Amino acid sequence: MSVFSILAAASLVTRTFPAHFNLSERVDDASDAQHFSFAYQDVPLVRLTRDLLSKDRYDIRIRPISNHSAPLKIHISMSLYQIVDVNEPSQNIKMNMWMIQKWSDEMLDWNPHEYGMINSTILPHSSLWIPDTYLYNSVVMSRDETERYMNVQVASRYWEGKPGANMSLLYPAIYTITCRLNVRYFPYDQQNCTLTISSWTNNKRALDYYADESVNMQSFIPNEEWDVMSFRVYRHEHKYACCSEPWVIIVASLVIRRKPLYYVVNLIIPTSIITIVSITGFFTPASTSDDRTEKIDLGITTLLAMSILMLMVSDQMPTTSEFIPLIAWFYLSIIIIVSIGTFFTIIVLSVQGRRKFGKMPTEIVRVVFFVYIAHWMCLSVPSQLLQLWDELNDHPVNCRTEGTKNMGKLTDEVGSSPNQGNETKALQRKETNNSGNVDPETNVEKSPQSVHSLPRAPLKTSRWLKIPQNTIITDKRSHRSASDASIASKPQSPNSPRSRQRPLWESAMAFVGCSNDGKQSKDKVVSAEVTEMKQRRQCSLEWEFLATILDRMLLIVFTIAVLIVTMGLVVIGHMAQHGYDEKIG
Repeated sequence: MSVFSILAAASLVTRTFPAHFNLSERVDDASDAQHFSFAYQDVPLVRLTRDLLSKDRYDIRIRPISNHSAPLKIHISMSLYQIVDVNEPSQNIKMNMWMIQKWSDEMLDWNPHEYGMINSTILPHSSLWIPDTYLYNSVVMSRDETERYMNVQVASRYWEGKPGANMSLLYPAIYTITCRLNVRYFPYDQQNCTLTISSWTNNKRALDYYADESVNMQSFIPNEEWDVMSFRVYRHEHKYACCSEPWVIIVASLVIRRKPLYYVVNLIIPTSIITIVSITGFFTPASTSDDRTEKIDLGITTLLAMSILMLMVSDQMPTTSEFIPLIAWFYLSIIIIVSIGTFFTIIVLSVQGRRKFGKMPTEIVRVVFFVYIAHWMCLSVPSQLLQLWDELNDHPVNCRTEGTKNMGKLTDEVGSSPNQGNETKALQRKETNNSGNVDPETNVEKSPQSVHSLPRAPLKTSRWLKIPQNTIITDKRSHRSASDASIASKPQSPNSPRSRQRPLWESAMAFVGCSNDGKQSKDKVVSAEVTEMKQRRQCSLEWEFLATILDRMLLIVFTIAVLIVTMGLVVIGHMAQHGYDEKIG
């Protein structure tokens, strides 16, 4: 035997051994898999699931009840997790809820002893019959977008002595439901939104719904804008026109109340402050050099601001023509107040502008406003106006009384007797002598020093004395002319001392008289001009003071009106909430 034959035999043995080893491995793996498959099929839970969902035993298209004429009872439990959004313009509310539906499935029946004492299990919802419970007033129609079905808990009723199993379907849901919002007392409103739940195809004879009396609120996340007052569930039977049998309707009533603090702080109080500031700007007394006509621009700007705020509020509320919301009444009242304030501002500016015409206010206006209303408004008369009243003796306090007395004197003078006429002439003669600076006893002219040392009469006593004074002055001048003419026409004795001194005396007196008459006439002109300037200044100050009184009076009136409107909104809102509490109670 050669060496080459020995090597060939060794290589042949080496090649055949690994092949024999791999074949034995494959045989062992197949036997293990078959053994494992037999063991898996023997697992109690696997056998239970396979037996319960067998097509020969269970059909998801059929209502799982042995007596087809008997109704299947469905129990619904709800838990409110969160109020996601309340959309007032669209009138819907979005909520996150946890739903539980429970019923009995008589087709899923097993003996726990045969399945390793398994009393409950979890099965996929797609393999089981599920009631067609539907939310009637849902905005979103697709179930996949609102409800997320999970698995179903199945518990045997074997120990209760009943066939079948108790089914529990737990799933989260985000419902967007339609809700007719009543914003009559916005932002103190309270809304009642309902969830209408029932079967879409099965009436009471097929599915009979029951529910808990209230919704579970233990896991509720509080909302920043709304308070949940109650969430109760009611069961109703409703008969539709299409069908002879009634439907069982589950109605869940959610009562929520708005928290008004946000709107009070961000809308109502700023609006009231803006209005009061604008009213204060309206009725701030104007200066003497400027009429402050920009008050009208301020009023128009405030009206625009109120309109923008009202539009912002209206965008948050549903469009309705059945009623006007409370906050709309508030803004409407504010706009009316600002509009009327702008109108009265124009009137006050017009009153102040009347000083340019140079006509005094009427006596009634002066007495009522300068005496009474100015005192009530805690306004003091300007010092310049008081000084002019004292200098011209034209104070409103005495104006009415003196005017009545002077009118009586004027009437007496018009209807006086001849004796009274003689007395008047004597008085005029005396005044003529005084005005001519001649002493009636000595018939000697007084010096200028003695004239100026006499007490001077006031420049203006009263409006009623203007006509008598002018008449007296005219009588003085006529009396002086008559006396001069009588003296000139009276015959004089040529030998008398008086006649000898007359030419020199008359010449001196004529010179002195002319100079005195010129000085007096000049003083009268200056005095008249000063008096006229004082009267013009008095007229201007009186109209300005009248405008100031009107400003203060209107400021108080409109400020009170704004406060009444604001407090009225708050009081009516709290009264509405109190009424809601009584209804809930």
